[in-house]
Amino acid sequence: MDERRRRLRTFASRTAPSTDRETPSFEPAPRARSRLNLVLTRARLVVVLTRRHWMLRVTSVLALAAGAAGCSKHGRQDGAAANTAAPPMIAVPEPFHEFGHAVEGERLTHVFTVKNVGGQPLHIDRVATSCGCMAAVVKNQEVAPGGEGRIEVSFDTNHFSGDVRKGISVFSDDPIMPRAELGVGAQVEALLEFQPKFIELRSEPGKELASETWLTGKLKEQARLKIIDRPADPGLRVKILERPVDGGVGVQGLRFTVLSQQGEFGSGTVSLATGLANPDRVRIDYSWTVEGNIQVTPHHLFFSDARAAAQEQILRVTSRNADFKLRQVRVASGPFTTSFDTPDGGAAYEVRVSLKRSIEPPPTVVKDVGKLELLTNDPLEPRREVLIRFAPGPSPSAASSGAQNMPNHARLNRRTG
Repeated sequence: MDERRRRLRTFASRTAPSTDRETPSFEPAPRARSRLNLVLTRARLVVVLTRRHWMLRVTSVLALAAGAAGCSKHGRQDGAAANTAAPPMIAVPEPFHEFGHAVEGERLTHVFTVKNVGGQPLHIDRVATSCGCMAAVVKNQEVAPGGEGRIEVSFDTNHFSGDVRKGISVFSDDPIMPRAELGVGAQVEALLEFQPKFIELRSEPGKELASETWLTGKLKEQARLKIIDRPADPGLRVKILERPVDGGVGVQGLRFTVLSQQGEFGSGTVSLATGLANPDRVRIDYSWTVEGNIQVTPHHLFFSDARAAAQEQILRVTSRNADFKLRQVRVASGPFTTSFDTPDGGAAYEVRVSLKRSIEPPPTVVKDVGKLELLTNDPLEPRREVLIRFAPGPSPSAASSGAQNMPNHARLNRRTG
């Protein structure tokens, strides 16, 4: 037993840690340490290379994807640019053509050239002319890029004279200028016409006034005039004149003469035979007015409604004379009633006209349906007539005179006729 205890104490003393020195740490041998470092270094390198490899692969894939997307995008942009950068574009080297001198009756033609300076085909949809005297035909409606198209235009000079200008509109799919304008012009010599082309006379009561117009044109010396329709106006006279020109050949014309003792007016057309095959007739329009002291606005009354309940129409009567008096208004003919207001001072009057029964049957065209008589104290115009007309549609008197909108004057009394 004692021997056993001795051995246990000896084992314990050998295995117990020393208190006076540090426990030695594990230190591998130099060769082992070198081999361990080499293994660790290779391991790190493998990891780094592996990471780089995958990063390179991912980066390459992303770059390829981005490149493909970019190529696709740029491809689309390039395609869009190809579609929008060079659209069809119309160009006309000669937008206006001057024919020069022409004789009335000639048909003039010209071919316009239309170019496509764009990058896509140009389509000409249609053409339109400014009057029925012209015709335009598109020879080729599709014009290739850099190509040319043709538009043939014809102009009928019948019934034209002097400096004439006409236009043609070309409609295409050019996005910048979908409508291009062309034009033609000519100096047309008439076969036969009057100069001046319109006669207008303005006179005073008791004074004679005349105005002349003469034949001009290519056939002026060959024409022999004869009046077919004479003016119905009693205060107007029309007479054929003739005067010699160089060579002793006479040229004919007309003289219009107006003479009236009271204020009145008229207008119309004089038609004449020429004695030629073409033109066989000529005509001239005229207008004349004798301005007296009395002014009636409007000159004529118009009714547009034939019913008895139609709106009344109003005449405004004034005079240059300060002592003017409208004594009476009478209905000379027609189913009408009248009344007039005497304003303060007697300077102006309003004459009101109404239908007392319907007009049967209602006229379908402009027609005289009545007449008024204005009796005054004016020495030149003691009696003035005013026609009443029926005109289907809006009343012209309302637009021309504005009488319905005139304010009423103060009434001293109200007379009926």
